[in-house]
Amino acid sequence: MGTRSYIAKQIGDDQYLTIFCQLNGSPEETGATLIKCYDTPEKIDALLALGDLYYLREKLSPDSGRHDFNAPQPGVTVAYQRDGRYSDWAATIKTFEDLGDGDQDGVEYVYIYDTNGQWLYMPTGDQEAVLRNLKDDLENDTVQ
Repeated sequence: MGTRSYIAKQIGDDQYLTIFCQLNGSPEETGATLIKCYDTPEKIDALLALGDLYYLREKLSPDSGRHDFNAPQPGVTVAYQRDGRYSDWAATIKTFEDLGDGDQDGVEYVYIYDTNGQWLYMPTGDQEAVLRNLKDDLENDTVQ
């Protein structure tokens, strides 16, 4: 539903190229889609190039025909810049501290594709929260 998240790729020491995702940000939804469909640096770069998202789906690009906020194609990600014609919604660079402080955007989960090629995640707002392996937690039903 309205669970907000950050999706990020580690690009340096304490630097993360980050987009905001407004809907369906739980590990069982956005997290599972990231594991299943966005598993290479190239796919993640293409995802981040869209900028902030309304919601994430299995496909990045629509088929020919109409695809926008009012008429999204099934299974296709909806992005603010491309599909809503909004400007200034590009990916931004954040620090780990910025990511953990999701209060400013109402973010509940952070997903990070790290330099080892794995998806990590954590809930925001909990000072004791640590990054966990997303795939392992989904497979073992131990999502935080």
